[in-house]
Amino acid sequence: MAGKKMAFKHNSIGYTLLEVLLVLALLTGAGYTLLIRLPYNNLETNLEMAANNLLDDLRETQQAAIASNVWHKVRFFPSTNQYKIFKQDKFLRSVDLPPNVRFNNSPPDLTFYPSGTPSGGMTVMLAAGRF
Repeated sequence: MAGKKMAFKHNSIGYTLLEVLLVLALLTGAGYTLLIRLPYNNLETNLEMAANNLLDDLRETQQAAIASNVWHKVRFFPSTNQYKIFKQDKFLRSVDLPPNVRFNNSPPDLTFYPSGTPSGGMTVMLAAGRF
């Protein structure tokens, strides 16, 4: 075995035109999926994430009002796409909506009383898109 040389066939080196075209077609399809279709899914993902975060913050604020036995407030600022959370009149934190997500209405302030009850029923509508 030590004295044997490995022989290569002349036509076994390289790729056929069909193989190259197949790889190019697969790369084109993958590129289309990533560059064209992905941004639309990103808008939906941002909208879903913003809605879930808002819901979590509202629940957390309600629980904080019950636990601390003082009212908490969530103020919405549609012009800046953010909302702020207060403990009585003390500012706690501000939350910005993700890119390309905005308030689709102008919701009033929402106050949670020490019992956990909200100041009233309301709907907060979010929208996603390029504005």
